[in-house]
Amino acid sequence: MAPTQVRQADPAEQTGSRLPAVGMAQPLAGFGARVISCLIDYVAPVIVLNLLISVGVVLGSPTWPLILGAVGYLGLLSFGIWNSGYLQGTTGQSLGRRLAHTKLVTIETGQPVGFGSAMARQICHGVEFGIGYLWPLWDVKRQTFADKISNTVVIRVASPTVAAAATEDRTGSTTP
Repeated sequence: MAPTQVRQADPAEQTGSRLPAVGMAQPLAGFGARVISCLIDYVAPVIVLNLLISVGVVLGSPTWPLILGAVGYLGLLSFGIWNSGYLQGTTGQSLGRRLAHTKLVTIETGQPVGFGSAMARQICHGVEFGIGYLWPLWDVKRQTFADKISNTVVIRVASPTVAAAATEDRTGSTTP
């Protein structure tokens, strides 16, 4: 995987020092990992919505599909704002990104983009009609159009391993 230069926040920089943080090469997320996160974040909720509306149709009353559809669309919108805006903006990982072991960060700081920027990025994806999702296939930084506009990249993050999950007990010994 191609690494890219992503600036990492330096503790000295946070205390008011004017020295720039030194960048670290971060592995960029591959197209497959991005597709997996997209399927989890966008396709799975739409499937749930369609199943909900189908239940309304099966119930036979003409009002049930409308009621369940309205509740489903409201739920879909709420989930999208929470998952793609709040969760991805504050942690860098939506549910799909967490499962695909990827993270959305700004190029300058290497930190999550924040709620407003994450929502603006999602709106950019809507404006481009999804065509930009294919751009990472040939882009050097593997960015979509929305990534280029918002100055973000999607990087791979280490998956939790047994060694990383080791805990230390009161005696000071480490156990997996």
